[in-house]
Amino acid sequence: MQTNPATDLAPLDVQLLWLPEAMPGNLFAAIDVLNVAAGILQLRKPHLPAPLTWRVITPPGIPSPLNADAMAGMQKLAPQALPPNRTLIVVPGLAARNAPHLGDIAERHPDVLQLLHDHALHGGLIAACFTGMVFPARLGLLTGAPCAPPWAYQSWMKLHFPEGDFDTDEPMSFHERVSTCVAPGLQTEFIAALLGRLLDPDLMEGCLQVLQYQQRRQQITSELSGVWLTPTSDSPVYRATQWLQTNLEQPYNLQALAEAAATSERTLLRHFRQAVGMTPLEYLHKLRVERAKVMMEVSLHNFHTIASACGYADAGSFRRLFQQATGMNPSVYRERFTLRARRPHWKVEQKSQEALT
Repeated sequence: MQTNPATDLAPLDVQLLWLPEAMPGNLFAAIDVLNVAAGILQLRKPHLPAPLTWRVITPPGIPSPLNADAMAGMQKLAPQALPPNRTLIVVPGLAARNAPHLGDIAERHPDVLQLLHDHALHGGLIAACFTGMVFPARLGLLTGAPCAPPWAYQSWMKLHFPEGDFDTDEPMSFHERVSTCVAPGLQTEFIAALLGRLLDPDLMEGCLQVLQYQQRRQQITSELSGVWLTPTSDSPVYRATQWLQTNLEQPYNLQALAEAAATSERTLLRHFRQAVGMTPLEYLHKLRVERAKVMMEVSLHNFHTIASACGYADAGSFRRLFQQATGMNPSVYRERFTLRARRPHWKVEQKSQEALT
């Protein structure tokens, strides 16, 4: 596996293989690292598309270990199919009672062997932890790739896969197609190292600093807290959005907005677009349209009054803006989404019914 320069974050899709015999800790340790890595990448490169996606995969007929609600909140999907050499399948350790049982598990999953065979044949990447390396060994993918099998299974692996090079004592091995890790307790370091090699060398260090106990950092942070590590003040963009929300009926004035945000107009425009994805004026238009929608749903005011309450003296221009934003003119919107009876019918039904009873 090749290391990408920090400036070249080619997208990477990680597929976490799940089997009934898999060690759950391996799966969830990998998920923890991937979530932390995604957060670090977002913090460091907020303006770039997410380069890291991941998902859990299972052979046909095997249920996922995560329920639908959990998957909706945790699972990340690649926006588009990536080439095989940017797709990594992570094979977890298998809970085998002994070496013969490990062989039985591999025999029990020919579909997994086929999946990994096809993936590797097309140039895909594979990472196997602990006893999970039995699958790439069965496929001959460890030939010429020195790696250390778990000590309790080493003799069995040498006997059944004589073409393998199992004499190294390195805890992890990284090769062009297949990487391995000798112990399930190293899964956190293993996944972090893979991300460092495949995405950003600094990413491994960042993940391990967050996920592993850092005694000296704990001490330093404690010493700095309250003096140097004070709560972060509000950003200029946050101050600007709060000012716009509070004063959306006021005429748009970039200079006044920049003063409220305590920054220059040029800096505010640049940072606002980066953080919010639109200009302050476009953001203000959205706020005004949302206020108008609420007022039409729950009030009986006419559109001229609503436009004025939303900061528009010219109801016609606001009508065009509203139609552009919602895809319908105000009268149609009110007809479809109102939560109030029309004025001629207001209280009529209730009072008429009371008079008849």
